[in-house]
Amino acid sequence: MISPSPPLRGGERSAARSGVPDTAALPAGRFAELPARVALVVVWSSGFLSGTLGLRYAAPYTFAALRFAVAGLVLLAVAGLRRQRLPRGRRLLHLAVAGALVQAVQFSSIYAGMDLGVPSGLAALIIGLYPLTASLLAVPLLHERVSAGQLLGLVLGLGGVALAVAEGIRLSLDSLPGLGFLTLGLLGISAGTVYQKRFCGQMEPVSGNAVQLLAASLVVLVPALLAEGWDVQFTAAYWPVLLWSALVNSVVGVGLLYRLLQRHGTSQVSSLFQLVPMSTAGLGALLLGQRIGPLTLGGLVLATAGTLLAHRVRH
Repeated sequence: MISPSPPLRGGERSAARSGVPDTAALPAGRFAELPARVALVVVWSSGFLSGTLGLRYAAPYTFAALRFAVAGLVLLAVAGLRRQRLPRGRRLLHLAVAGALVQAVQFSSIYAGMDLGVPSGLAALIIGLYPLTASLLAVPLLHERVSAGQLLGLVLGLGGVALAVAEGIRLSLDSLPGLGFLTLGLLGISAGTVYQKRFCGQMEPVSGNAVQLLAASLVVLVPALLAEGWDVQFTAAYWPVLLWSALVNSVVGVGLLYRLLQRHGTSQVSSLFQLVPMSTAGLGALLLGQRIGPLTLGGLVLATAGTLLAHRVRH
């Protein structure tokens, strides 16, 4: 049994309330969290690239199960070394539900959709709807207010997303199953972040994220074994991709998301995801040699304007 941790100092208590390791703590102030917001966009964008590369070596649910298991076990070991108490009872259940939605449903659905032929740009576009869907859910469930100006910013950002990924997208009936998986992923992250803010805002650092990741791993383990037969090739090229997706995308990315959700409204934080498709395009051009056309650049400007407008609204 992991024993309780010693009393936390002021900065550590703030990190503990957000459910993120205290190493991610940032100073207060209007611009203090700008690095965290930029990091969230870049890290989340890199997940589409690591997913594209990971699917070369593993089937979708198998890749997701390994990603969550590695990340969860690493955090569990860190929690043990730091002598943190593991959550129990109802808190444990809430953490497992949030982890299943945000991690398992979202990312395994993204991988499944991309594996069925949905282009990464279209995948980013569908997940880019998350700011609108999460904001709509937050109004009745969290009693957050979304002003007309904020809605305008969200719509402008979504228009930029659509413009940025319009190049190269070709739809057909063969794309429908993949689009269905991407829609499921959108519902997963939308419902999961609202659930996280409502029920898991006080989760302990490290141990809470460990529980969520391990719960997500168990959820996707069933289709990985039954439907895919644990289809994976452990090559030298696969390990860096797996470790990046586990440690950077799962641990750092979700940790940053939960930290910002603790301090800001769901609508404000979710609007950052409208920059993810453009950031993904930029990383793809830089790392994979993918072309960025004029529509992508125009979409970047429009989505950035919409995001800035949405962030000007205070809750």
